[in-house]
Amino acid sequence: MLWHGTRLVKMGEKNKMMNSLSLFLIMLALGVCSTAQGVFYPFGSAAGDTFIPHSNVGLISVTLLHPFSYFNRMLQHIHVSPNGGLWLGQLSSPNSDVIVPFSTLINYIERGNVSHQQYTTGDVLHTATRDINSYFPNVTFTASWVLVVTWDRVVYYQTNDTVTNDQEATFQAVLISDGDLSFVLMNYGDISPPPRGALIGYSKNYFNEIVLLNDCYPNGTIDYVNLKTSSNINIPGRWAFPTSLESTFSCAYPLVPQPEHVVGVRLQVSSAERLNETAVEEQILKPLRDLLRQHGVDVSGIRLRRLVEKQP
Repeated sequence: MLWHGTRLVKMGEKNKMMNSLSLFLIMLALGVCSTAQGVFYPFGSAAGDTFIPHSNVGLISVTLLHPFSYFNRMLQHIHVSPNGGLWLGQLSSPNSDVIVPFSTLINYIERGNVSHQQYTTGDVLHTATRDINSYFPNVTFTASWVLVVTWDRVVYYQTNDTVTNDQEATFQAVLISDGDLSFVLMNYGDISPPPRGALIGYSKNYFNEIVLLNDCYPNGTIDYVNLKTSSNINIPGRWAFPTSLESTFSCAYPLVPQPEHVVGVRLQVSSAERLNETAVEEQILKPLRDLLRQHGVDVSGIRLRRLVEKQP
């Protein structure tokens, strides 16, 4: 569904090719298409995640490296459940809330992995900063902390408490903060229909208000299999929610992007210096936005999809 064009751009006549960068730019202003796996933040062993032991089917406490602002309070700890949710606050306290990207009855002893990782430096923060500024153009945001929690190919209990190994789910919750503003991303890969159904959403103000994804569907019933193509920010497989004090829930975009709105561009760039994401943003994306803006294009959603360095 993606159209690719290739163009050679020279960064200066005096500079010979030192690095070749393949840049895949998705124009969100015109609509975006990506594979579900493409929306996932890094996870697993390669990302250095901490894995929840399969012998543990209860809640695992995670001490946050930075406090997370969640509506009217600051969180120092969260608890991760193999059953697809995050418990916010002390377990023994009634003053708690939940974030549930996909809460259902999961047989974690059987197979699959649940893992988590916190970031305070590096590329994940740059990615989170770019994502939030793209999805919420009315805020100026620089991420200082990210927590990624991933449920990878976990399997369900059936209604008769048996397990069917071909029914599994992969999904992710990403908490992002700059110390003041905060956001939650929910990312979805392949999801089999859960036999017992699932809750997706979050609570606020100590369960005085519960927000469910069902509200974004005309009949109030979530299409679980197609979660990887649904979105409220026009990124298939990803939902984004602000969770600061005055934030409100929004189903702002169509659940399934239309293929005719998909545009992609691949660029090869020769540079005498190594270009990181910040340099690409300043030297390439900013001039591209300026050019498109002159032609009346809404450029608030242009983002870098992939940066690949190739040696000459």
